[in-house]
Amino acid sequence: MSLEWLYTFDELRAYSVDTKQGKLRLGSTIKHMPDLLETAGISLPENPKVLCLMAGSCIEGLAFAQLYKAEVTCLDVQKRMLLKGVREAKRRKLRLKTVVADAKELTKKVKGTFDLVTILGSPLAHLGISDFDGVVTQVKEVLHRKGTFLVEQSDMVFRIMPYYRDAMVPNVNPPVINVHISFNPKEGYFERLLFGRNKQEVSRVFLWGPWIIEYVLKKNGFSSVEVNPYADPYLTVQPFLFTARSSWRIV
Repeated sequence: MSLEWLYTFDELRAYSVDTKQGKLRLGSTIKHMPDLLETAGISLPENPKVLCLMAGSCIEGLAFAQLYKAEVTCLDVQKRMLLKGVREAKRRKLRLKTVVADAKELTKKVKGTFDLVTILGSPLAHLGISDFDGVVTQVKEVLHRKGTFLVEQSDMVFRIMPYYRDAMVPNVNPPVINVHISFNPKEGYFERLLFGRNKQEVSRVFLWGPWIIEYVLKKNGFSSVEVNPYADPYLTVQPFLFTARSSWRIV
């Protein structure tokens, strides 16, 4: 389904920095980012270079720029969402660069190396396992030799299994109903029908468990992978932080 429609739903308004919920989330992210990095065991250098993948409206990127005077690059397929981040960065007089691209095209669209590459906000539900595997391979190409790759993702298996056939209402006005259609056990995703008054679309929701992400990171040669639970006030299911480091790459 189109991400543009999805991000108009009540439950995702907090991901748009120009909404009331998004501004509250930005404030919360700025407040809690030091704790997140401490939980992940990450210490940033002075004026770090940070790359945020699947960045949406750059909420995490704005936090890095404000707290750590970071040189931030935000990459996302949604130009409309990135522009919201750009406007907020200008208002706050922060350094923020944006790249309109799919994370699967990372090395084609982004040049240079970074001290920290992130995928935050649990966006992997929009990405299949094989695609994530390819993204991780490319991340290693843009990491500084002492750089870190940080992933945040909630346990989608735990979240979905107890009530995966339930109907849901992700938006109240106008009403949108989300119902189960099918499960693909080979590729690991559910199909859900989102049914609105004037619009209907089918959405794929990929299943992710902490062990899957840890496996993919190690498979791609990250020599050290730490997995830590983290309390994110904007995620209803337990999220985990995956801190991946590699000592072999020389830049």
